[in-house]
Amino acid sequence: MSKSTNKTAMEHLIFTCPTTGREVASGVESEIGTLLRIREQHVRARCAACGGWHEWRVRDAFLDKTSTPTPSADRHIA
Repeated sequence: MSKSTNKTAMEHLIFTCPTTGREVASGVESEIGTLLRIREQHVRARCAACGGWHEWRVRDAFLDKTSTPTPSADRHIA
């Protein structure tokens, strides 16, 4: 039996800080299928931009793949 060498790209959730307007990595990464299933859930994290705690809906995140994204691609989940 051979093992599959295909790997699913992991997506990194990037949110916008409501205080500074800067993009912030949430520390959450997952496969796109999982992110689509949980898009109505919330993520609470300490913001690297302002130091405060924020709660964002997963669907409001931008996606940052481990590979270089296409500049014209819509990076939102929903």
